[in-house]
Amino acid sequence: MSRIAAALPSLSAAELDELADAVEALTDAIGLQRDWPANDPSDVDRAEDEASVPVLTDVDLSRGSEPDDSGDERADLHAWLAYQRHEFLRKLRDLSAEQALQWSVPPVELSVLGLVRHMRQMEAGYLAWGLSGEGARDFYGDDDFAGGSLDSVGDDIRGWLTEIKRADAAIAASPSLDARGLGHGRTLRWSLLKMLHEYTLHAGQAHMIRFAALGEMRR
Repeated sequence: MSRIAAALPSLSAAELDELADAVEALTDAIGLQRDWPANDPSDVDRAEDEASVPVLTDVDLSRGSEPDDSGDERADLHAWLAYQRHEFLRKLRDLSAEQALQWSVPPVELSVLGLVRHMRQMEAGYLAWGLSGEGARDFYGDDDFAGGSLDSVGDDIRGWLTEIKRADAAIAASPSLDARGLGHGRTLRWSLLKMLHEYTLHAGQAHMIRFAALGEMRR
């Protein structure tokens, strides 16, 4: 760095512009904040993540930690599911209701709320009903990804969180990883792996859609 600093005075204006562009591209690529110096309170890392959607006001949106390897396959699969659910939930932080609904990556008709609605259906289909055989329902039909409205935001999120509780009850009631669900006939092991796939797939989509809706890479 000292050699670079010493060379700066000898660079032309055009070369300095090229260097600035390169630094900007690098910081964008690795997700750094480049608004220096951080002398404005808004530039300082916040101690707590904010939730703009009212239903999330009392929900913990802080960063979680990956589960340790306990050696218990069932406990580990459930712990990883809980972790991925939480990471997916965090994609809603900082978003207003309007931003949660926004199709921010055109021409894709997909919003963060649409993904929440989809995961509500997945929790029901593969775990809550899939394992217990009770309460089969289709909340949105084909209108999950692209659906939702300002009036439905709270109910959609609360419905998803409620379905997680029903799913966890069904998981707890399943006698073993090899036990087959009374709804879909798949094993608990398969069902947990399927839901891990669903959450990791859609959390990645929600990650990018959230950035686009916010208009910045707010981690």
